[in-house]
Amino acid sequence: MKYFNKTRTIEQKVTDRETLRLLEKQSQLLEAILVELRSQRKN
Repeated sequence: MKYFNKTRTIEQKVTDRETLRLLEKQSQLLEAILVELRSQRKN
């Protein structure tokens, strides 16, 4: 995205922070799922 002015609003920063937190949570869940699938595959 192209910003026409260099400053970001507080709302944008909060939204970005929330999005980042959700992506981290999603990554942890996917990692847990992979670990579980790998352990089931070995049995």
